[in-house]
Amino acid sequence: MDMFAGIKTFLFVLSSCVLYPVLLLLTGLSAWIFFECGKLLADWVRRRRLRNTEFSAPVEAYRKTLAEMLSRHAPEHEIQNFLRESIHRRQAFLDKFRIVTRIGPALGLIGTLVPMGTALASLGQGDVSVMTAELVVAYTTTVVGLLVSCLSFLIYTIRYRFVENDIRNMEFLTEQMYHEIHA
Repeated sequence: MDMFAGIKTFLFVLSSCVLYPVLLLLTGLSAWIFFECGKLLADWVRRRRLRNTEFSAPVEAYRKTLAEMLSRHAPEHEIQNFLRESIHRRQAFLDKFRIVTRIGPALGLIGTLVPMGTALASLGQGDVSVMTAELVVAYTTTVVGLLVSCLSFLIYTIRYRFVENDIRNMEFLTEQMYHEIHA
């Protein structure tokens, strides 16, 4: 029986040690996601101001590098590789939002369940003030985790459209500029 009590104590201590890193991660992700909301708004405004003949900043940077490659008569396979790498970089830019979308609710759930154990233990001892404080932490972490996840998914969805548009423009520019030189 002592072995099982030791295992229970170990698991309780381990789960209690996880709470503060989870709270720090949720706090950091909250600050980061609001910063990303501001960046998204600024990017959206810049893209809305573009005329039909202008490209977004990533596509414009791609166009300049492509023009330099074509001016030095880079082989076709090098240009294709540059296009693939550029597409990969644009798509990889979205990975952080996918990760946060999935990890936010998990962190919120961990931040909910760990204080619930302490709250239930304090209820058993009749200490309602500790239970109340732990329940506040539990529910707050759930809300913050879900909020971070929802905002991350929203940013991902909008940025996905931007990235797809950029990729389409990169492919168009590559075909157009390559055929102008090699026609």
